[in-house]
Amino acid sequence: MQNDSDRFFVLTGGPSSGKTTLIEALQAKGFATAPEAGRGIIRDQMAIGGPALSWQD
Repeated sequence: MQNDSDRFFVLTGGPSSGKTTLIEALQAKGFATAPEAGRGIIRDQMAIGGPALSWQD
């Protein structure tokens, strides 16, 4: 795969579908990545007892 710095890709999928695993593998190959945002939302909501959890809402 060519490392094109002028292209962007969005990974989508449900919980436990492998998004973070793929992001980490791409990062290990030298691709620029951004963290998977859902993990932060789940962590924050669990910390405050919030309702924004995929298995509750």
